[in-house]
Amino acid sequence: MRKQESQFTGKYSKTVFQTLWFAYRPYLPTVAFVSVLGLIGRILLLGNANVVGYWVDSLCNPDLESGCRVPPAFFATMNSSDFILFMLGISTLGFCLIFAFRVLFSRLSAQAVSQIYDETTYRTSRQPMSFFDQTPTGRIVTRFSSDYGNVFRLFGGPLAELFSICFDLIAMFLLIALASPFYLPILFLVGALDYAIYRFNLPRMREARRDLSASRSPSIAHFAETAQGASSIRTFLKQRSFSQRFLELDRSYLKHRMTTTTRVLGFSFQINCMTALFLLGTGAAAYFLLQAGHVTVGSIGVAFSFVALSGNTTQMFFEWMTQFDDAMVGVERLDDYLQSPIEPGSKIPEASRFPTPHPKRTLTETLEIQQGKMLQHSGAASVHFDQVSFQYRPELPMVLKHLNFEISAGEKFGIIGRTGSGKSSLIQALFYMYPLSEGRISINQMAPKWNDAPSPKTLDLEIYRKSLAYIPQDPTLFRGTLRDNLEVMSSHTDEELYFALQKVGLSEWANESGLRHPIEEKGRNLSLGERQLLCMARCLLQDAPVVVMDEATSSIDPQSEEILVKATEEFFKGKTQILIAHRLSTLLHCDRILWLQNGQIKMLGKPSDVLPVFQKSEL
Repeated sequence: MRKQESQFTGKYSKTVFQTLWFAYRPYLPTVAFVSVLGLIGRILLLGNANVVGYWVDSLCNPDLESGCRVPPAFFATMNSSDFILFMLGISTLGFCLIFAFRVLFSRLSAQAVSQIYDETTYRTSRQPMSFFDQTPTGRIVTRFSSDYGNVFRLFGGPLAELFSICFDLIAMFLLIALASPFYLPILFLVGALDYAIYRFNLPRMREARRDLSASRSPSIAHFAETAQGASSIRTFLKQRSFSQRFLELDRSYLKHRMTTTTRVLGFSFQINCMTALFLLGTGAAAYFLLQAGHVTVGSIGVAFSFVALSGNTTQMFFEWMTQFDDAMVGVERLDDYLQSPIEPGSKIPEASRFPTPHPKRTLTETLEIQQGKMLQHSGAASVHFDQVSFQYRPELPMVLKHLNFEISAGEKFGIIGRTGSGKSSLIQALFYMYPLSEGRISINQMAPKWNDAPSPKTLDLEIYRKSLAYIPQDPTLFRGTLRDNLEVMSSHTDEELYFALQKVGLSEWANESGLRHPIEEKGRNLSLGERQLLCMARCLLQDAPVVVMDEATSSIDPQSEEILVKATEEFFKGKTQILIAHRLSTLLHCDRILWLQNGQIKMLGKPSDVLPVFQKSEL
């Protein structure tokens, strides 16, 4: 699906702005209110310059000095102490309003941008398996770490600073107009030329940022893959080649970072030069306007302060806009995953707030999944393969071809075959991890829904999968507590958890460690046998009508194998059992055995009929 990192060019797509709209929409009334508070606060703080201008005008004599005018009536009667107290009052009020704006806006913005992360997670976790097959883990991690970090660094709080700069520009425009409209053309010219510089540099800066984001994930992906295969790399003395590859990727990333930094610094230098020229122009303009009697001494101070400040503020605004653009690149990359199709039959949870085209689960469907209605049918369920053909991707060959058989409810069903015969692919197809090319697989004559069309013989994909308990060859455990790893599907009491652990022979260890015992990622702090037994305890708690064991005894010690074999005979008695095994001795007590060869049924019958023929073919 994504063999190479996604490259974005040109303008941002419509969906990027829709994503931001969806994130901020619930908070817009409150955001608007606190923004008004922030604008008023900035006007009050910057208004001190106008008050100083009126103070200066009140001190000069219009009859003796040119450029002196009587200030407005409110200020004309004030003495120096009154001016100081007045400025202190509006400064205090302005500071309080700005403080309230920054705190409230940052909190609301952080909550809004967190929604983007959550909504992207909802959909990425439901991507087709082909996406995870073809997308390096490091690339996915980059989207949820570096790219999201770029988004949160701006939208999660510093966006309030960008808004404050916008408020400063609005306040300066109003206050300069209040001091003297003659300075407005200068302010407009400053803004127009700075904007022209920004637009001139924008395409190159945006391209550099996109290249930088795209170059970040290959080195992270390579590092993650190297860490996972560290033992093999050391065994075969391949450290040098892996190090060289990482250095090449890292040099590429540093090159893009240098290009991005150079272009941003070049933009800042151009803005600084423009600001210096306008300060010179403002001074000259003020002199001639004063001589012509169009401005007062106090207004010149106001204008010069604001024009100087506006140049610096405008520069800050466009520099922040470049950071905003950096954050928008992060939103664009998260939106790429947010808009991607999810696996057929899957639905995003009803808690999702973004109205994307993906099918959404209703509250009724959520309750049905929690109750697991199919589990209430009986202790076992039949499994039917109806002319099933399966391939992992359209360009790859078929790995299962026209399989047609039925496993009766409560039957113990074995599957054998050489490596590459299709045994594991059959399990992938059974769980509908990939779309079937042809045919249908059903449990109790019910298959997952692949669209919203009502049908009495279809059910939700999650309910279908809850009907299957799975013990893999490589036991899957997660970083967390022992309880977290046992309660994947639903909640159980402590007594139920300890009872399941007792059944698989882990009661002594569990009583000593407790249910809060930490489990490391992939169960690294446990032996292989303990991991496999924990997976079995999890299956017991799931209480699914169909239990699948995929070569679960191939890599464990004889004692753990004995417990697993006992489980198939005692713990899962009355359940439908599907067993894949290398050791044929574990299949002797099966009711029937399916022999797969090249994705087709070679033989199907009782163990006494199938196993001798299979063993003979292996000689």
